[in-house]
Amino acid sequence: MNVSPWGKNETKPVLAILPQKFGDVMNLKALRLFRLTVLHGTLSGAAASAHLSQSAASRMLAGLESELKLTLFERVNQRLVLTREGERFFHEAEHILNGVEEIPAIAREIRERAVDTLRIITVGPIGASLLPPVIDLLNAEHANLKCKIDIGTRSDVENQVGSRRYNLGMLSLPIKTSVVELAIEPVLEARTQVLLPVDHPLAALDCVPVDALVDQPFVSLRSNQIWRQRLDRLFETIGKLPRISLEIGSSLLVPKFVESGYGLGLMDPISSVFIDPTKTTLRPVGPEFWLPYACVFPPAGQNQVALRFAELLRQQIARRCAEDAFYGENVRLLEPSD
Repeated sequence: MNVSPWGKNETKPVLAILPQKFGDVMNLKALRLFRLTVLHGTLSGAAASAHLSQSAASRMLAGLESELKLTLFERVNQRLVLTREGERFFHEAEHILNGVEEIPAIAREIRERAVDTLRIITVGPIGASLLPPVIDLLNAEHANLKCKIDIGTRSDVENQVGSRRYNLGMLSLPIKTSVVELAIEPVLEARTQVLLPVDHPLAALDCVPVDALVDQPFVSLRSNQIWRQRLDRLFETIGKLPRISLEIGSSLLVPKFVESGYGLGLMDPISSVFIDPTKTTLRPVGPEFWLPYACVFPPAGQNQVALRFAELLRQQIARRCAEDAFYGENVRLLEPSD
């Protein structure tokens, strides 16, 4: 039986609720002042950096808060400290400012006819697992290739590709939080594995039934994160809840805490690139859970180099499946969409 443990909706990003006129010149100035205030911690320092009087800076921030209907700062010991709403807004506003500040470089690339430009954003384990060999192949084909690679959260990948700041993203499916509809090209799916210490009794099994995991402690992500939702869905097949011994914020940390004896982990051959095979090992879980991965593109006008990257990724996956028996048994290519 094949079960798809896809996650549920995540919180929609703050920028999804911003007014349409947010991009005008005055608001960009207010955004820059907002960031300077966060960095300096005082309005006077931010105003000086922005070449504004303190009263003008105060009016500008007040106008920004009024337009957004958010309270961004609170005063603590003569310093301005972000509120919880302000922290979320700062995370999203940084993307806007970074994109605006890249405009001169983008224009320069166009003037110089630098057409072989690839801008990729993905999450850490996928990037480490899939990117390096494909970038090598692409470099061999494009002598003048200019490539920028960034690592972010799932929300970062979806929204930054949707806003066309990047022309390629790589994620596990499904896509849930993007403000715009992305072009999705499924590439592969990987079978879910349980990560165990090499001396764990269950490591002797070729396949670990979910029933055998009922009393086992797990190192897992928080309840709103994809891998935690997949762990929950695995246990739902037998009407149980997983026993969580340690809750963490990043899948990159799971292997180290499994090594340290905090419990077992749930991953797959794509996300397990950072495990130490002398200390931990992967075993398939039964029933089978196959998790799809995809390249995602902006909704229209896909970059030709990005499309070529997706083709080379397929070739690389096929080659590794043929050369590595474990990989071939637990990773399989998906048919390209029409």
